[in-house]
Amino acid sequence: MIGQTISHYHIVEKLGEGGMGVVYKAHDTKLDRFVALKFLPRQITVSEEDKARFLQEARAASAVMHPNVCVIYDIQEHEGQQFIIMEYVDGKTLRQLVPIQKTQTAIDYAIQIGEALQEAHSKGIVHRDVKTENIMVNSKNQIKVMDFGLAKLKGSLKLTKTSSTVGTLAYMAPEQIQGGEVDARSDIFSFGVVLFEMLTGHMPFRGEHQAAMVYSIVNEQPEPLQKYLPEVPSELVHAMSRALEKGPEDRYQSSHEMVIDLRRLKKDSARVSWPTSPVEIQLPIEASAGAAGKGVWQRRWLWLSVLGIVVIGVVLALLLLTNPRGVKLNPNRSVSTLPVPFTRLQYASISRDGNWIVFPARDENGKWDIYWMNIAGHEPSRITHERWPFGAYVDISPDAGQVVVSCLTDIRSSMQIRVVSLQGDASRTVADKGYAAQWMPRDGKRIGYLRRGKDGSFGSASGKFEVWSVNPDGSDNHIEFIDTLSHPSGPLSFCWSPDGGSIAWVRNFSPAYGEVVVRDLATGRERQLTSDKAILDEVVWATGDRILFVSNKSGHANLWAIPASGGEATEVTLGAVPVVGAKMSADAKKLVYLQQEEFTHIWISGLDGSDARQLTFDYVYIDWCAFSPDGNKIACALGGMDRYFKPGTHLYVMDRQGKNRRELTSGSEWVQSGIWSPDGKWIAFASRSVAEPVDSNRLFLIQPFNPGAPKLLCNWVLGRTASWVDDEELFVKRRDSTLWRCSITGGSPRRVPKDSLPGDPIAKMLEGLKDVAVWGYAISPDKKFLVYHVQGSNELWRVWASGRKEERVGQVPSGSMRLIDIRSNGKELLWLQDDMRAKFAVVENLFE
Repeated sequence: MIGQTISHYHIVEKLGEGGMGVVYKAHDTKLDRFVALKFLPRQITVSEEDKARFLQEARAASAVMHPNVCVIYDIQEHEGQQFIIMEYVDGKTLRQLVPIQKTQTAIDYAIQIGEALQEAHSKGIVHRDVKTENIMVNSKNQIKVMDFGLAKLKGSLKLTKTSSTVGTLAYMAPEQIQGGEVDARSDIFSFGVVLFEMLTGHMPFRGEHQAAMVYSIVNEQPEPLQKYLPEVPSELVHAMSRALEKGPEDRYQSSHEMVIDLRRLKKDSARVSWPTSPVEIQLPIEASAGAAGKGVWQRRWLWLSVLGIVVIGVVLALLLLTNPRGVKLNPNRSVSTLPVPFTRLQYASISRDGNWIVFPARDENGKWDIYWMNIAGHEPSRITHERWPFGAYVDISPDAGQVVVSCLTDIRSSMQIRVVSLQGDASRTVADKGYAAQWMPRDGKRIGYLRRGKDGSFGSASGKFEVWSVNPDGSDNHIEFIDTLSHPSGPLSFCWSPDGGSIAWVRNFSPAYGEVVVRDLATGRERQLTSDKAILDEVVWATGDRILFVSNKSGHANLWAIPASGGEATEVTLGAVPVVGAKMSADAKKLVYLQQEEFTHIWISGLDGSDARQLTFDYVYIDWCAFSPDGNKIACALGGMDRYFKPGTHLYVMDRQGKNRRELTSGSEWVQSGIWSPDGKWIAFASRSVAEPVDSNRLFLIQPFNPGAPKLLCNWVLGRTASWVDDEELFVKRRDSTLWRCSITGGSPRRVPKDSLPGDPIAKMLEGLKDVAVWGYAISPDKKFLVYHVQGSNELWRVWASGRKEERVGQVPSGSMRLIDIRSNGKELLWLQDDMRAKFAVVENLFE
């Protein structure tokens, strides 16, 4: 296959072959990158079981988004062969590198492996084939755990391979060999075997043939680690022994526990121990020298040795001071929660003296304003009274006289940059598009902000990531620089250095990860501070040599600190509740950060909004929902609360009471929409991988009551745009806005000529609402009418396609609800109610 082009992948070379796949390196001509393609080998009989196992590998791996796990991009088929498109890892397997010469390096690798396994285990995925061949070290010395082909997903089909035990024998846990229940603790045993092999180059259990190996693993104690490493720390021996316990209940109960011990061991072994008293150094002395001469020379060498130790210590101290490798946190720092009487909050700013904060908050009617509060605990005071539909970001001017706000003043407009006095005067616009506005800290004479994407509410002329600055009166609005390397998706964040001469920001390399980059504005020189392949959010330049940033590199979104000159990042917060924003006082003595969880509930009501009742009560994010044709079932796209740092939604179906919820899809994906077929036998849904841009949607079909693997209908769909023609065909709008007709029974899509396009009653109804600030709307399945409600109003209105007079039909049950769907009988409505749990925390004396 070398030299062939499949889809937009040009195959360059063969990388390897194993029992479940042959892997090629290929050039992705669309995105100009190298990828790896894994095919089922032709010599294997491609049974339904093999296909299921191959798909299971992709789904298992794609469900785990972590910098130490090989990323899965897509699954496709070519000439009857299924293949997976995955991240190309330029490096070597651990098997090629063992034994690792430095114990410290092996521990560092082990920490990364443990974090990757913990992420998989948290999603209910057990690898079941952890071994050195399945772990790679890339060119950046970063671990990548590969090959989830034997993973066992919770709730998935159990797959076995004929006449063989799943896994590789030398790494298998006793319960796995004996056919018992396999869980995360089985992976921990295999992890222990890998760590032993990394350190020694040998296996902890030995056997000349299979039966002898089985006996050794099940009955014998592992080889002593000290046999190969006499000076090994006792803590490492303990960690190894606990990981290799025969009984699962005696092992570490989670990878996280083992990682904690390994991190502690890494810190302890990195400390330098100095002798507490001088050591006498004996040197050869001529036999003819007298006792007095011998004593003189011994004393001289003693003082020289002491002097040498002092010199070395001073040099090391100077190196540490002039080239810091990490940020030291104050062990006596204090943390407190601010008593803010709101649960819906956005990014706050703190005054230079650290005594006041300003923040956006949403009231019970769903409207946002800006508030001002003393952190000593006084009641907040409202600064603005403009009741915006969304206020996201604020920053206090250095003289504490004004606040710059990034806000949405109308749901039909773009995000604006506005300035308001702390005295509460009306705000004024200084830039009509932008986000994350901040005052230049040096003198407050300029405001910096970001633009990105031509079509979004942060629109830029270039379509790229742009850093702008403007005078507070709106004059001299110009670009500081354009980041042509940043992906058009992902978090938007930047900050000024304290002297205003540099900027740090998040460069998104894909929707799935970004890195912190610093740019000198005078020279244009850039340097990348992080290499974690994690999802990042706000960046804060705390002091001249310390930068804070939000990252999910440890599995949860927390604050990290890193030297501005480069070095190791130190985790500042350790909670499971996502941290999304932070700001620091000018003297770096007080830090305020925001913890935020967003969730959604489904409600059902009559057409007039009456008899409203809540269907779902758990804390999840729901993107959309839709009635089945008979109204007895509801489909929805559901994900976790932490949707920015653990992105993705899956397709679910539940009954109309909100009970018996069933998951229909899996993997690392965004399910964008779902449309029931008229007979209720199919759901067509748009979906893309979380690592892909927003314009990468594909259209799939699935049977809601007999779900198997989703069936790919077409590789292109514009956003969520598709609609059923009848029980077997759909209209699909392509990315070039042409309309195509697709059959679920097979055959190529057929383009619909413009002159034969049917009249669109929906477009006609929406055209009549172009000047209305519609907050939510739904169209009846027969396309005869549309129901909507507007921004700032609780009134429900109906528009008829026939041209009949628009009429008021009722009112919205709650100000925080969005109308989503109408039942086919035209008598019931589905709503989504967005909610949030948020709080501000203040840290005092964070740094040493």
